[in-house]
Amino acid sequence: MTPPLNQRYRQELRRLYHHRGSYMLVVAVVLLVSFSLLDTLLAPSLFQEFLQYRLSVSALCIFLFFLNYRDVDCKYPFIIPFVAYFFSLLILSLMVIRMGGVTSPYFAGFIVAIVIYTSMLPLTMFQTLVSGFIGVGFYLFAILYWCPLVDGQGSILINNVFFMSSFVLLVSVQSWYETRSRRESFLLRMQEEETADQLNIQAELLEQEVARRSEEYRRTENRFRLLFEHIVDDVILVSETGRILYANPPFYEHLALDESGEINLTDLVGVEERLRLRGDLLTPVARGEEVNGYQTRLHRTDGESFDVEINGNKLERQGKVHGLQLIIRDISMRKEMEQELRQSLLVRKQTENAAIMALARLSEHRDITPYRHLARIREYSRLLAEELATRPEYQDQLGGNVVFDLSMGSVLHDIGKVGIPDTVLFKRGPLTNEELDLIRQHTVFGGDVIKSMETPDETSGFLESAKNIAYFHHEKWDGSGYPFGLVGEEIPLAARIVALADAYEAMTSSRQYDRQLSHQQAMHAVIQEVRHHFDPSVVDAFLAREQEFDHVHRTLGSFSGIGNGRVGKQPF
Repeated sequence: MTPPLNQRYRQELRRLYHHRGSYMLVVAVVLLVSFSLLDTLLAPSLFQEFLQYRLSVSALCIFLFFLNYRDVDCKYPFIIPFVAYFFSLLILSLMVIRMGGVTSPYFAGFIVAIVIYTSMLPLTMFQTLVSGFIGVGFYLFAILYWCPLVDGQGSILINNVFFMSSFVLLVSVQSWYETRSRRESFLLRMQEEETADQLNIQAELLEQEVARRSEEYRRTENRFRLLFEHIVDDVILVSETGRILYANPPFYEHLALDESGEINLTDLVGVEERLRLRGDLLTPVARGEEVNGYQTRLHRTDGESFDVEINGNKLERQGKVHGLQLIIRDISMRKEMEQELRQSLLVRKQTENAAIMALARLSEHRDITPYRHLARIREYSRLLAEELATRPEYQDQLGGNVVFDLSMGSVLHDIGKVGIPDTVLFKRGPLTNEELDLIRQHTVFGGDVIKSMETPDETSGFLESAKNIAYFHHEKWDGSGYPFGLVGEEIPLAARIVALADAYEAMTSSRQYDRQLSHQQAMHAVIQEVRHHFDPSVVDAFLAREQEFDHVHRTLGSFSGIGNGRVGKQPF
């Protein structure tokens, strides 16, 4: 690690030492007091004396707990727990001496003290060995200096020291593993923070670009507003029955009406629309309600018609009702634009789906996959998600468009294989451990690729599902999967669904098997893997839809292989 990272790591380690030291002191007090019950059985004559020893050390631990609590800057995180450890060993030495030396069963107290101190604190392997053998040294000094051995007691001493040393070695191995895990976790978090900083920079640049474009849009909008302020909408005043009392000239011009004739608004709409016009527009406005956005279609005298939006309110002056004021705006152009927008959105959606499938087939051509592999994966995932969505505990997670997003995202589950070098992916013969680890990284490569598509200011349900599937579809329910070894519901639901769909597809269609399994054989294999590889709820959903799985397999069955990659599908 670089010096700045190393310094930060040490700071975090001091804080961890500080927190765990508090827990260690609490555990020490509880055990010191509770183990006094053993004194009544093993040394009743020394009960009062031993109780004083225990209470003295307990009081010291409480005092040290207070000091540790006040040490908010973590200046003394190493000293405080060691003082408690030192005095605990000292009291245990006195108790062993008072009970006859090497024959005292209280040598087990040294083991307890060593295990508590070395396992609860984030010690390195060297620190654990030193701390542990300090405890062994206390025991040996108490026996050899204060309680000389008599005939036959040497073997007992060797036995006791052997057991104590064994525990020291065991906790040392544990400390080595935990130290390595802490460093790896710290480095991973640092990488995530660095990535987050880079994303923040990109987000700031994006915000600046959005602000610039928003300003351009505002100026453009102002120019159009000045233009439209000179365009007068149709304004009419009607009675409660719809008879027109007054209308501005554009109204007569737009509808090709004679200003001298008597006109009723209901005569300008279709026969089937008149009842709705009275009930939803005229009557509410006559009651004093304000109606906005009422839409209908007006017919001109020359036979043409156009869509309009009507806003209305009651016109009152000095307590006298003058009529119902209606403002009519021609929205024919807006309707045409909305239709064009809907059509363009449909084309865009179709283009996106085609792009998704093209991207997915990019990974498919890097792997040995049978004919229509992606179509079956998508259908299997959809069936499982639809079944789970009917269950109350999953309705919130699988509501809205989630099922569709999940099924579409499933086709990108192996997109990360495009990041595997050809020398590894196409290698013939057995893979080395390093090459196997690299291939397993396709989950991380794929998740990172999809994650890079996300934008900070917009959440895409499809990208979220696809990212979780790519990252975690090789995780297993019992934690034995990769890349992160997640357990149970730590694995996103979308990934747990695709894991079963992918495994079923591999068992029934993959060319990498010496013999493809039948649907019944695959179903039996899935049941055997419940709670090991698969989520029990997803397996229940599979069993509920297993006939539809069989139907999809038969109707979208594999007829020819696609791709030339080396890595075949593996169900578990």
